[in-house]
Amino acid sequence: MSYNGRGKTHGGKPERSGGQVSRTGLKEGELPFYKQAANILARLERREGSIKNLTIGNDDIKDEDKRTIYALICQTLKFAPVLTRVLDANKVMKKEKLGRRAELLMANDMLLSSQGLRRKDADPKMNKAMSRHESSLKRELNRIRQEVRARNDEDLVPLHLRDGASTFRYVRVNNLVSNMDKVLEHFYKEGYEIVTPSRDELHDVLQVRARKLMRDLDLDDVLVFPPGTDLHAHRLFVTGAIILQDKASCMPAHVVQPTRGSTALDACAAPGNKTSHMVSMMGNEGKVFAFDMDRFRLNTLVKLTDKAQCKIIEAKCANFLELDPLDPEYASVEFALLDPSCSGSGIVNRMDVLVDSYIALSQDADQVAKPETDKARLASLAEFQTSIVLHAMRFPNIKRISYSTCSVHEEENEAVVARVLAAQSEFALAPRDQVIPSWPRRGLESSGLTEEQAACVVRTLPEDGTNGFFVAGFVRQTPADLNRIREELKALASTDKSAMLPPKDDAEAEAAPDMDAPYRGNKRKAAGGAKPVKKEKKHDKKPKPASAVVPSTKSKGKKQPKRKESVADA
Repeated sequence: MSYNGRGKTHGGKPERSGGQVSRTGLKEGELPFYKQAANILARLERREGSIKNLTIGNDDIKDEDKRTIYALICQTLKFAPVLTRVLDANKVMKKEKLGRRAELLMANDMLLSSQGLRRKDADPKMNKAMSRHESSLKRELNRIRQEVRARNDEDLVPLHLRDGASTFRYVRVNNLVSNMDKVLEHFYKEGYEIVTPSRDELHDVLQVRARKLMRDLDLDDVLVFPPGTDLHAHRLFVTGAIILQDKASCMPAHVVQPTRGSTALDACAAPGNKTSHMVSMMGNEGKVFAFDMDRFRLNTLVKLTDKAQCKIIEAKCANFLELDPLDPEYASVEFALLDPSCSGSGIVNRMDVLVDSYIALSQDADQVAKPETDKARLASLAEFQTSIVLHAMRFPNIKRISYSTCSVHEEENEAVVARVLAAQSEFALAPRDQVIPSWPRRGLESSGLTEEQAACVVRTLPEDGTNGFFVAGFVRQTPADLNRIREELKALASTDKSAMLPPKDDAEAEAAPDMDAPYRGNKRKAAGGAKPVKKEKKHDKKPKPASAVVPSTKSKGKKQPKRKESVADA
């Protein structure tokens, strides 16, 4: 979404019409438009929430203004470095005392919007004060344009703040609908150049919005496009032939390696792209159990996997930690994909980059640094993540597990792997040649992992052109000890597991740009082979033979935490 002034956004309907409306046109208690937007900038500086939460999710803003203010904030943050230079040269703040935040917002509209200053719901005195300096502000901006030899407004923006400048656009070919050869042929006929650069040449060859693509160097069902490539309206995406999914997010399915006709599970499945990836690799043969605690998110999974033509998914609204691994229903499960709640510290979020850059401009360096990550919260997350992996290992016929996070913290990655290895002896790390062997960045030799073990896990960082991510694989070494499993489940049933839950203030990340809008209906029937979402209840379970009956592992009030929406899930 790009801002066009006076309440209009490209790609959407006009949010506000033009026209002269004085300050008296505001209802009692309503702030003028630019003051309201300036207050949001102030709240961003204090890190009180995300841009989306403070605008789209702000009940104090009129519904018809929310998208407009969101777009204005994003545009102003993007151009804040050059707007700050313009304002500093003209000393507007000292002359008019409008306040720097309002100045930035109004300068954006005056200098960079084709519509100029907004008048409806704006304070006419503020507009008049700003307009007195319009000529001098435009002269300074033109001087800067000549200085940097700007061909357009985008050239005024620092490279790291430009649209789509952070990561490549990754596309997973959905083998349930098409195949790699057909997809490549389709893009070739559309005029895309198929290139074959080395890993070191990627950023030079796949420049922003170039009409080029390449096959990924590590994953055989992934294509790589330049940053900024927009395929949301492309026919192949609309028909489900391609999935817009970050490369790092595609790694877990390649590590767990489910086979055709097998049974697999996804423990924390919504929104579902990793789930559909497993189904694609299985050729729609076999069965996949998809669990998630959030009914709305699980309905999103049903929607997305239906679009991908997945026919073997059984979606269940359930807490994975409360499932009975010895339930005969899960006796055939051989593969488990685990991507539990995490800090989300690896997610490349362009909105966060804009906010950080703006704060760096507006405050002293010692006030800018992000608060140190809460060590207690990381410890709580790591304990929960460890419990998820160990619980998956209690399913007696599971032979291969992938564990992943969109975090860059050792506490959630290598340290969890080390704890899991120390806590049991039936599973070992999958060898490097089975865990994306061509990917160069491996794990850290720390937190209890040896050099050899660290080489068996995968890390990605934003500098690699992906989100920050971590993936490890576990393979069964010895048959399951059923007596041990029963004893562990009995002990867990009488233990207060609340300490294993992540902090409840797990903030929701910015909505992933590659996801469809979440489906909010709770009566939707699943199409294709995905069964309707149902809440698991004790009386729904099939009777168990006496040898399989174990004490319940449920504890009152225990809920799996709400997962972050991330670009890695996209």
